[in-house]
Amino acid sequence: MKKDYASNIWKYYLFIFFGRVELTVSIFVLFFLGNNLNMIQVMILETIFTIALFLFEIPSGAFADKVGRKASLALSNISLCVAFVLFGLGNSFFIFIIAQIFCALFWALKSGADSAFIYDSLKEIKRENEYARIFGIGSSIWAFTLAGLSIISTTLSVYLGYRMLFFISAGFFFVGFLIALTFKEPPIHKHLQESNYFKHIKKAIKFTYTHKIIRNLIIYYGLFAALGHLTYFLIQPYYTFTNLSINVLGIAMTCLFLFEGLGFLFAQNIIKRFTEKKLLFLLMFIGSISFIAIFLFSPFIAIIFISLMSFSCGVRDIFIEKEIHIHTESHHRATVISVQSISKSIMYAIFAPLIGLFTDIYSPAAAFLMMGIGMFIFLIYITFLFKFYKKSPTL
Repeated sequence: MKKDYASNIWKYYLFIFFGRVELTVSIFVLFFLGNNLNMIQVMILETIFTIALFLFEIPSGAFADKVGRKASLALSNISLCVAFVLFGLGNSFFIFIIAQIFCALFWALKSGADSAFIYDSLKEIKRENEYARIFGIGSSIWAFTLAGLSIISTTLSVYLGYRMLFFISAGFFFVGFLIALTFKEPPIHKHLQESNYFKHIKKAIKFTYTHKIIRNLIIYYGLFAALGHLTYFLIQPYYTFTNLSINVLGIAMTCLFLFEGLGFLFAQNIIKRFTEKKLLFLLMFIGSISFIAIFLFSPFIAIIFISLMSFSCGVRDIFIEKEIHIHTESHHRATVISVQSISKSIMYAIFAPLIGLFTDIYSPAAAFLMMGIGMFIFLIYITFLFKFYKKSPTL
């Protein structure tokens, strides 16, 4: 029986790899711009994605807690498969909206279910202390896969066109779905007593709000992750505006995902070297300075700061989720992680249209400057927030 749960680990690595062969990684925004959308419209699509994610997020977490993480992960890949087929077939704003809703369903079904699935599998074989390392490896596989595909993506787009890359990617996502069907569902250590999802959701939200450490970690994550995610959408027009070779964009995208993967991979070692407060400050400081530096320096030098920012985001994700798992019981774990993701969605829905408008009026570089200043102001706020915490084992 324990071997079955242990096999979940390497199967999960395969699931991550095949489920993230996204050949459109470097041309996703360029595809929209090529269909006569401007950056405001692109960010409106992202806002619709965020609203859909907001609506799906907590119910999907409750679904994972009540029905099973295996089912949630399998359905997530089917949703992404449908989304990419729609992108490949579509050429209108309306079709892109439908595809974005399916993308949101993918992220919602995956969010929380993946980390809870790994944590509970490890708990069954008495290896939960390895969670940060193992989940970090899985996350790094995801990032390294996208890093490797970044240059391939730009090259293939020249020969195959944007649409064909969506169809090929959908095929890989379906393979990920088949792998998920072979998972062994780990038991949830406290079965839900609620007769419906809403009671479970209500209790999980109340727990999140009343638990000071969890609440503030989620607020911190929300803004940091929202601005970090916007980087992906700004890099593509940023390098397009420079009139440099599309291969330079491929290199920048490779560094974006490569260094995020390195952040995932080395997160556990870094977490051990810093106190929680210092690490929270350092990661956001690196992020804010990197955004400002992208505006100040040339596109080639900017790649260095894109890499630094991505590395800090990788460490951040592993650290925040590890802390949430430590402070959350198994039966609420996926739902609380979903609340964490919702905090990002709310921030993202606010900032995405503003950044899109700022990009159209000024430039992508100016948008990076705006993001850096905003993050630095928030850094000052959280410094005072954590300063007045009573000393505890976590913060």
